[in-house]
Amino acid sequence: MELLILIARIILMILEGIAADVAVSKVSKESGVTFERLWSALPKKYK
Repeated sequence: MELLILIARIILMILEGIAADVAVSKVSKESGVTFERLWSALPKKYK
């Protein structure tokens, strides 16, 4: 469940105009979840 919330935050950041890799990196640093795990869970349409 926590991963879904983090992915939702990333998608909202992307929709606000932040680059996908920057959004994933920022959420990764804030949450402690690895960049690779978040990036692989992010739907391809947002990458």
